[in-house]
Parts: sequence; C-alpha cells; structure tokens
Amino acid sequence: MAINSAAEEERKNAGRQHHHQPIPRAHDPLIQKKKPATTSKAAAGSVPASRSTSGKNTKNSQWQFFSWLNTLKDVYGASILMTIVLVSHLCVRFIPVSVTIGYYLREFGGVKAAEVQAYKAVARAPYAMSPLFGYLSDALHFRGYNKAPYIAFSSVVAMGAYAVVGFSPVGLLSLPMVILGFVTMNLQMEYCGLLVRAKYAEKLKENPDYSTDLISFVQGGGTIATLLSQIMAALIIQNYGTRYVFAVCVLPAMLPLYPAMTNLLQEKPEENAPCCGLSKGTSKYGKKYLTLCIFMGFEAIFLMCLGMMENSLTRCVLGLVASVFLAIGFIIFTPRMIAKVAIFFLLICICSLSNSGAEYYFYTDTAEQYPEGPHFSAMFYLTVRSFVRSSCLFIGMYAYNRWLRDCKYKIGYLIGIGTTMCVRFARLLIFSRWNIRLGIPDTVFTLTLDALSAMFGELISLPNQILMSHLCPKGLESTVFAFMAGAFMMGGQVGTFLGAYLLKQLGVEPQGAAMESRQFDNLWVAELLSAVACIPPLIMMLNILPDKTPSERIDVEDDDDGAGG
Repeated sequence: MAINSAAEEERKNAGRQHHHQPIPRAHDPLIQKKKPATTSKAAAGSVPASRSTSGKNTKNSQWQFFSWLNTLKDVYGASILMTIVLVSHLCVRFIPVSVTIGYYLREFGGVKAAEVQAYKAVARAPYAMSPLFGYLSDALHFRGYNKAPYIAFSSVVAMGAYAVVGFSPVGLLSLPMVILGFVTMNLQMEYCGLLVRAKYAEKLKENPDYSTDLISFVQGGGTIATLLSQIMAALIIQNYGTRYVFAVCVLPAMLPLYPAMTNLLQEKPEENAPCCGLSKGTSKYGKKYLTLCIFMGFEAIFLMCLGMMENSLTRCVLGLVASVFLAIGFIIFTPRMIAKVAIFFLLICICSLSNSGAEYYFYTDTAEQYPEGPHFSAMFYLTVRSFVRSSCLFIGMYAYNRWLRDCKYKIGYLIGIGTTMCVRFARLLIFSRWNIRLGIPDTVFTLTLDALSAMFGELISLPNQILMSHLCPKGLESTVFAFMAGAFMMGGQVGTFLGAYLLKQLGVEPQGAAMESRQFDNLWVAELLSAVACIPPLIMMLNILPDKTPSERIDVEDDDDGAGG
C-alpha cells in the first residue's frame, strides 16, 4: 500500500510540474498529429481545435480560442503579444485617420474629388518614407535601444497634432496646416506599426511553423479595433463634427508610450552603451541599403510635392517616372528575391487606379446633390459597411487557415487578385445604376460586394505579411519590412494620381454641390478601366512570387545578386 501511495504521489507531482511548463510542440493539443519525421510544412503550426483530428476531446470553441492564445504566448512570449495589442490594435488600427480625412475636407469646403485623392496621398507620405525610418532605427540606437526611442518620439509629436486639429474649429487652420497635421498623425502610425511589425518578424522567423497563427492574431485584433473605431467615428461625426474625432484620438495616441518606456519590445542593450551610436547589425549590407533608403526618402518627398500640384497629367507622368527609378533601385541595391517581390508590390498598387474620391461623393451625396444616388448616411457608410467587411475578414482568415495555410503563395494571390477583378466588374452595375433597374437595392448590392472583397482580399493580406517577414535578414527587419511597405505606399500614391487623372479626363469631378448628377455619368467607365488594370499583376505574379509555402523559410542572405552578395 505504501509503495502504491508513493507511486501515486510521484505521478501527481509530475503532473503538476508538467502543468507549469510551456507546452512542447510535439504535445501541443492544437496541432494536428503527424509522424515525427514530417517536415515543418506537414506539421505546420498551431491551429484552432476545430481543425484538429482530436476535436472530440475539446469542450467548446471558447476554450479552443484560449488554448490557441496560450500556445502563442508560450511560443512568442506575452510581452510581444501585449505590444501588438497596445500599439498595432489599440493605436494604429483604432485611430481612424484615413476614413475621416474625407469628411474633414468636405466640412472644410471647396475641395473637389480629385483634390481629395491627392491630399490623401500627401497625408500618407510617411508610409512611403518608411524605408528611411526603418533603416534609421536599425542603424542608430539610443542607449542601446533601436525601437523604443522612435516609438516614444513619434507618439509625443502625434499627440500634439491630434490636439491642434481636434480642438481648432474647422476653417481656423489653413489647408496646408491641416494636411501637415494629417502627415504627422500618419507618421506615428507608420513608425510605430513598422517597428512592431519588425519585432514580430524576428519572432516569426524563429518559429515559422506558427507564422500563420501569429499573423492571424495581428490581423484579427486589428480588424476588431478598426470596426470599433469606425463606429466611434460615425457617432462623433454625426452628432458633433469631424474635428472631434481627432480630439478623442489624443488618448489612443498615448498608448505606444507604455511598451516603449517599459521595454515590452524586449530589446537587450549592451552594458555601458553610449548615449547614441551605430548598431552592428547593418554593417553587412552597409552603404547599399542606406543609399536605397535615402533614395526612397527623397522619392517620397517628391511624390508628396507632386500631390500638391494642380496639373494632374504632370503628376501622373512624373509619378510613373519615379516608379521606374524605384524599381531600378530595388534591382541594384537589394537581393534578387527582395527586388522581385518589392517590384511586384509596386506594380499591383500602381494598377489599382483608385477612384475613392469620386466614390465617396457617389455614396454620400444627399438627394439635393445627387437625386439618383444611394444617399448613404455616415453611420451606414462608416459603420455598417465596416461591420460587414470586418465579419467577412474573419471568414477569410478562417478559410485561409483551414484550407490554404499549406498552399503556395501563388494560390492565395491568384484567388485574391482574381476575385478583386470580378468585384470591380460587378461594381459597374451600381455606378451605372443598373442595379436599380434589376431591382437590387443599393444597400444589399454594396454590402454583398464589400463582403466578397473583404473575404477574398484576406487571402492576399495574410500571405503578404508572412512573406515580408520571411524576407527580412536578421538585424535589418525594420529596414526590409519598410522597403516592402514603401513599395506598397509609393505604388498606391502613383495609382491614386492615375485614378485622379482618369476621373478628370472622364469629367467625374463631384464636390458635394447641388444637382451634380452629371458628374457621375462616366464613373462606371473609370471602374471598368480599374478592373482591367488587375490583369498585368495577375500575369506577373506567376513568375515573381517564390514557389514556397508560408511555413517554409526563404533564404535571401545567400542570394547571388544585390546587396547581400
């Protein structure tokens, strides 16, 4: 009896010790059981228990979710998850600058649709300058810290911009001052978002099998934050005015200060580090990456100045020339794989041909301004549509994790880009008002297309984040992540310039004036050209994207060309 009791006690002690240890990957209940000899591709990451073959042992989906979070905590650490929540979710994704700029400029008065698009492109200039910011944080440290000082500085400056714009009556500040305020706000969101992305890129490369799960955590929380911000913005705009949205945003702009001041980013400075100095991690790539960063910084400033020009044709021509030089810079200064992916991102954004300025007036003009229009309220335009998009983003995340997480990058992009093109063709019906003739209400038609666009767009967004993380060399995560983000944003700016020129040539220049129905006669033509413009990226994708799955490592350091050589 004594022997049996002792054995039982030993088993209990062993169970308690096992309970407090991180879950070994081989015994993780969230992972489908495979043979030990399988590669990471076959045993890819933790997944929701609904995918597991041992689903009979799970109690309910709520415990599956918390088990999934616990696995992420064990693999990547609680500090990085908390940093993502405070910075990426509650600050970068919660502050609704991009959606409120149009409403603010409308209240400002006298700003045409093409000008709204151009000013939005100028306001997003910090996103295009992110390579310079990224290299600066990788190369220059303060007391051994490469990320926290930059997060703190950008947050303090942005808080001042939110306060000035938010507490000043509309019209008191000049338009250039307002645009400068928007630029400062976006500076914080891009710099803080970039440095946090670089941090979880480090962690992701250490455990690539869990990459899809970590990116799903980032994207899922960001989607919820965006939805809440849209609801907040709609309520404030409808009841008080647009400027008060910026006044409220002073509070979430403070949140990045906490992880910066408490080192939740887990930076490990050397003892007796100087007040300011160069980091060692950038020496391998040296002058080539720095040259490209400076070049991209000047290009971003150049594009920002182009956005303030009135001649739309000049904006387009010079923007395209700048894009060609940027592509050449990627080829010369970066490894071949990074150059190919960056040029692909640049092209896909240029071909977007944004019509957002005209679309905004099309959907929100009142019955006096556009009698035949949809006449969406601010609540519907911002909140209801955002709720539908956010819900379908989660469906897209689930679909990707359930069926496509082990598929090659090209599959997700093929489905995503192809569906985007189909949605744009379908939108011809609402812009030509044929949906009314077919008996389909504007609300139903718009929400259906929003749902499809969000759901299938996530099949591009998730692998985008994973691919960019895999392309980051150790010690230069911020820089290379910023190269990709810069390609996206510069391409987006040029695409916006092209879209604005197209609208002007087609005579689509609404500005919220009375009886402006004729301004929307050719909007469907602009949308048709935008749909056709999706074809070149779809063709180029087949030869550019790596022939790998998200759980496979991509070694760019041994590339035979570029900066790494």
